Amino acid sequence: MLGALAFALGAHAESVRRGPLDHLLCCGRVSGTLHATGDFTTDQPLKVLPGVEFGADSAVNRPVRRAPAAVQSTPPATPGIAPAAPGAGPPEPSLADLDRPLEIISGYSKISYSQLAGFKFRPPPQPIAAARPPPDVLAQVPAAIRRLDGKKIVLSGYMLPLKLVDGLATEFFFLSSPNACCYGIVPEVNEWMLVKMRREGLPPIQDVPMFLAGRLQVRARWDEGYLIGIYDLDGEGLLKPRN
Repeated sequence: MLGALAFALGAHAESVRRGPLDHLLCCGRVSGTLHATGDFTTDQPLKVLPGVEFGADSAVNRPVRRAPAAVQSTPPATPGIAPAAPGAGPPEPSLADLDRPLEIISGYSKISYSQLAGFKFRPPPQPIAAARPPPDVLAQVPAAIRRLDGKKIVLSGYMLPLKLVDGLATEFFFLSSPNACCYGIVPEVNEWMLVKMRREGLPPIQDVPMFLAGRLQVRARWDEGYLIGIYDLDGEGLLKPRN
């Protein structure tokens, strides 16, 4: 479960299985324009899907956890990027809410990491011997989440860039919380997903929540006997929050 974070950060999975994640890998190696404070600079314009807007204060767009107040900063207003609203907000959507009709925004179902991570995942003993088939870990995933497999969704989260092409992130982790990297909290396997953009990449911006749209895949991914993820996203672009 823990191997996935460093496997795609540029360190091979084997190096991370031996100990805790060294967050210098993600905070210091991806791009010189990334800053752990939440500020960002980029020469690339931020592209959003045309004609799609929704309220940025909606509870369904609120990530599970937030950075400590001492390290939060206010980024410039940018399409597709929404700074955390101060003060207590509406309650997070629950896993049970997935059994009700979901709000659809231009063909995308609005969901939240509070739903995707709304159950306790218990990883099996690892590594799995090469001669043995891996266990059916998706049996732990609630049916309401498994039904989202192959569906077009939008949710809020935080980018951790992995692969840059012409200055744009074409592959990245999409995390439920900025704490998952720069503040040393290793996320659970259901608190992040691997994103591969279908077309053009996105500016490599960290520690600022963004509204990402794409097609969700709920599947177990294994590498050399280790479980390295259960959520993938074919990324299509950012949705623009309504001011």
